[in-house]
Amino acid sequence: MDLEKYLREKKALIDSALKQYLAPQSSLFKAMAYSTVDGGKRLRPILAIAAFEALNGKDENRIMPVACGMEMIHVYSLIHDDLPAMDNDDYRRGKLTNHKVYGEAMAILAGDGLYALAFELFSHGDNHAGAQLRVVREMAQVTGPRGIVWGQALDITEEKDFDPKTLRTIHVNKTAKFFSAAVKCGAIMAQAPDLRIEELGRAGLYLGMLFQITDDILDVTGDFGSVGKATHKDEPKNKLTYPRVYGLEGARFRARRYRDLVLQSAGQFEFLAALTEHIVRRNF
Repeated sequence: MDLEKYLREKKALIDSALKQYLAPQSSLFKAMAYSTVDGGKRLRPILAIAAFEALNGKDENRIMPVACGMEMIHVYSLIHDDLPAMDNDDYRRGKLTNHKVYGEAMAILAGDGLYALAFELFSHGDNHAGAQLRVVREMAQVTGPRGIVWGQALDITEEKDFDPKTLRTIHVNKTAKFFSAAVKCGAIMAQAPDLRIEELGRAGLYLGMLFQITDDILDVTGDFGSVGKATHKDEPKNKLTYPRVYGLEGARFRARRYRDLVLQSAGQFEFLAALTEHIVRRNF
């Protein structure tokens, strides 16, 4: 498949929908839109759409609110991660972070607003309530205290054991579970069989681990111009990363291993296979 074309087309559709959902209504919506509307690869929502289409989902209006809700949750997590009390970053997606523009209090509220609005979008419409309920449950589980929030809590703990088990626990919760949920929710909205949903969920989990390892590698090898955020910052902050635990070559080896696991689990999901190779080679 022409992956670059597919990514461009889906990103344009998602960007257009996000602009409508976040049209300025107040200073809060402006802060929410600032971090959401411009920039970002949109990988999580695109994964949901691709899974939906691969499993014969037909109505784009059925999956687009779910996809946009996922991006809103992703952006909420970035806004909060960038706060001085967390990672204290000045740039994200090539521009100043939310709290640098709107202040810490408004940035916190912008993240809160995005998270709540996402669940409103997950329940948008009333013709497929059963699937929507499964999406709501899935997203609540992977983004809450047994998912992203737990991963972030572990990540900011000052005294960490620099061991592989702790590292994997952080990455699984902070990143990989969300990738898995994106694929699963697309399949759920397409009314795929449960077995297929779980198979794709595993592939998504491996993809999320691959993505996080390459992100860790880029902090060592990348630069602001290509990555769009500060690099070479993990080690000074005592971050637990794959290059820190395994060395750069060891991290690259484990990235290739997760690539193989995705490809073994993806089956005939052509987009997932193409995206996997794209992530292995990425420099952004």
